[in-house]
Amino acid sequence: MLTEEQVEQYRRDGFITLPGFFTEAELAPVDAYLERNADVEWAHKNDDPLREAHYHSRPLYDLCTAPRLLDAMEQLLGPDVVLLYSHILNKKPGGLRVAWHQDGPYWWRVEPKIAVTAWIALDDATPENGCMRVIPGTHQGHRDLGQRLTDTPDLIQDRPYELPPDVVDPSRAVDLLMKRGDLSLHDSYLIHGSEPNRSGRRRAALTVRYVPAATCIQDTPDRRQFLVRGRVVENGNVYYEAPRR
Repeated sequence: MLTEEQVEQYRRDGFITLPGFFTEAELAPVDAYLERNADVEWAHKNDDPLREAHYHSRPLYDLCTAPRLLDAMEQLLGPDVVLLYSHILNKKPGGLRVAWHQDGPYWWRVEPKIAVTAWIALDDATPENGCMRVIPGTHQGHRDLGQRLTDTPDLIQDRPYELPPDVVDPSRAVDLLMKRGDLSLHDSYLIHGSEPNRSGRRRAALTVRYVPAATCIQDTPDRRQFLVRGRVVENGNVYYEAPRR
């Protein structure tokens, strides 16, 4: 459970970090999955085995729905919680930056676009290997700050969305220094990004996105959403069954 102070900090700054949230035993299935799939080649993001691995890996689904993680989501999003997306980010030595962006405006199929991202550290994250950086308070008002497609590839996409320089103040950025097993939570409108991995060490993380069940989610053939806590809200959302054990 989050403390009142942690919830207040999240509301104020748009993020919090929780040291030592996951154990080695809990992370082991993600390690094994990443080891099997780290070098799989893919042409379309739907074929990337590191995206939405919880669709077909029950151990990853179980990690994404760990009760104490959902406890935190319930405190931030309310009693009815939906697991929306997951992505294992594998920033190898030499890995590119991630452009300054907001998560919510990417997500054309959800409305409203208010969500919480859980960022689970699989490695120690430092400035040298490209830890996440955030600009506190930039989620306030849940405003789309106008990110746009660019032609400069980053870690996630060949043509990433990037915020215009006039809405980003890098001097206010905070490095999220994390140890393996730490958890950070951030708001879908918080400005964040990361620098390239200039070290000889990998920087991997599992990111998981959650929304309230009151969010309207357009069902599409290539994406699934799971009601993981609480009750169905009668808004037409379609939910899928967890993968078999």
